Amino acid sequence: MLIVVPTVSLLDQWYVALQEVLRVPLTDIATFSGQEKPENPAIVNILVINTARDHAPRIAGDFDTFLIVDECHHAGSPQNALALQGNHQAALGLSATPEREYDEGFEEKIAPVLGDIIYTYDYTEAFRDGVIVPFELVNVRIELLSDEQKTYDGLTRRIAVLQTKASEGKEHESQVIRLLQRRAGVVAGATMRIPSAVKLVEQHRMERVIVFHERVDAANKIYANLRTRHHRVGIYHTRVGPTIRRDNLRLYRQGIYDVLISCRALDEGINVPETTVAIIASATASYRQRIQRLGRVLRPAPGKTTARVYTIYATDSEEKRLSAEARDLQEITSVSWLQVTR
Repeated sequence: MLIVVPTVSLLDQWYVALQEVLRVPLTDIATFSGQEKPENPAIVNILVINTARDHAPRIAGDFDTFLIVDECHHAGSPQNALALQGNHQAALGLSATPEREYDEGFEEKIAPVLGDIIYTYDYTEAFRDGVIVPFELVNVRIELLSDEQKTYDGLTRRIAVLQTKASEGKEHESQVIRLLQRRAGVVAGATMRIPSAVKLVEQHRMERVIVFHERVDAANKIYANLRTRHHRVGIYHTRVGPTIRRDNLRLYRQGIYDVLISCRALDEGINVPETTVAIIASATASYRQRIQRLGRVLRPAPGKTTARVYTIYATDSEEKRLSAEARDLQEITSVSWLQVTR
């Protein structure tokens, strides 16, 4: 069996689930990533897709394989599609959002190996079927600090000028992209996201909470801050070694830790249904990321009756996206809006 995943965090998820749910012996599992490359394959092989480009075709060439590609939309690039090569007797792709936004990778690379989409399921259907728990969305607006607001406003003015020039056919598109990225960085790194996230966790002591941030340094600060407040908290991101990272995930799932702090490493596919509260301290504009993060907290678990998702935001553009989401989900959830002032 070949299981191809996009990140080491999903490798960890499969590794833990194969042991704890399916009781697969450790000796029957081999993991391949930038951190681990065993000499020989096992009965079950879990490969991060970057590594799978080189190793998966070799393993699949030696054995008849069942190929599973988790978050299969990642396999649509020319480089990642190399991981799909081999002698596969069966294949299965999993993704909350399989189609790719900016190219034809699904049609040209993914579908020929994994097949066309055979089943789709959205949050409204899942709610009506009882597959996800009732949930509440709470959107929390923070203020940018004065220097952050000044930088944001300056970048906004420069972007507007360059966008006008670009619309006139002048070569400014690359500059606009760079400035948009810089402005997004200012928003993602807004200082008030950290104390606001900590305060929200404090309001949910003894509950199972995941906190997402876009930056490792900010995640580390939230983690340190909560430890000083005597929370049972773990941290999970790719700069943590594989053994500690997997232990932290396991300890959170077992309830030894109440809180887990993460960056993008837990966005996709991680199964932590025990979570009742998600705090999205920082996020991108990606619809896919939003769907994935909501999915981390809405899954049912024994004794779990409801879930709550806090989203901390700082700008009108973020509020516009959240308002559109509220309209889309108005039949199945309630949405409230809060303001944090300094």
